[in-house]
Amino acid sequence: MLENKDIGFVRAGQPVTVKVETFTFTKYGTIEGEVISVSNDAIEDEKRGLIYSSKIRLNSDTLSVNGVDIKLSPGMAVTAEVKTNKRRVIEYFLSPLQQHAQESLRER
Repeated sequence: MLENKDIGFVRAGQPVTVKVETFTFTKYGTIEGEVISVSNDAIEDEKRGLIYSSKIRLNSDTLSVNGVDIKLSPGMAVTAEVKTNKRRVIEYFLSPLQQHAQESLRER
């Protein structure tokens, strides 16, 4: 599910990195994939507000755990991170300062 604030940045064809919550990604890694569709209509969610459904295709349906390939099962909790843009590390850290500077120079 995509939050309303993210919908303008996600489209079919973008690369995705999936973290399987059962297996710590820093130890067992991630699975790469791709966004294959994003809904046109929002769904009302009581906790998160308006959200959009999306589908992704994984490049693999297994994750190597201690040298054994574990097949993913329906219902496993995952976090999918969609790569929406490229920016340098310094830009990432400076963006809050830049935003604050731009907002503070505006007249109300």
